[in-house]
Amino acid sequence: MKLNSDVRQLMAGKKAVYPTKRSMNLYFKVDRTTAPATAALYVLFAAAVLLGLGKIMVYDFISQEKQLESQVLALEQRTVQQMQQLKNYDQVLEDYIRSLPTQQEQEQPDVMDLLALIDTTIRPTAQVTQVSIEGNQVVIAFSGVTLAQAADLVVQLEQSPLVANTQVDTASSTDGTDQVEVHVYFQAAQEESAT
Repeated sequence: MKLNSDVRQLMAGKKAVYPTKRSMNLYFKVDRTTAPATAALYVLFAAAVLLGLGKIMVYDFISQEKQLESQVLALEQRTVQQMQQLKNYDQVLEDYIRSLPTQQEQEQPDVMDLLALIDTTIRPTAQVTQVSIEGNQVVIAFSGVTLAQAADLVVQLEQSPLVANTQVDTASSTDGTDQVEVHVYFQAAQEESAT
């Protein structure tokens, strides 16, 4: 044995074999970028970012403001149109209030029904000279009938559901004949309100 020999080699036994490269890639790209081109790219990138931020932070707010202004103008035009439609509001309200019956008028009987009752009951046989209806009080003056006929007419009035109380104020002979002039006072029955 040699004294100068490496103990490791003796112990290891066989030498390790590593693969070796048999071909070489000779492609090499030369960096042709220059500082001004790189700076220009950075400037373009910064400009794009600034444009994006400008759109989000400035242009969108301006466009939203213009939209809101156009909505305000549209609402103002609509308000002007409605005010033109409502320029006669006071007159319409007054007419409406006048056309609506008051609570007292709603509780009164229908005047047309009372006149229809007078027409069907008294007018065929007697000559009606006066009809006065105020609230639920009615005064009728008629003539051209005898006292018995006048009593029958008053009884017919009392039988109507529209009549509550009947009074004959005066029954007097007008010209010495048996025909009399009669003044009848009665209260119209109150209409029951459906609640």
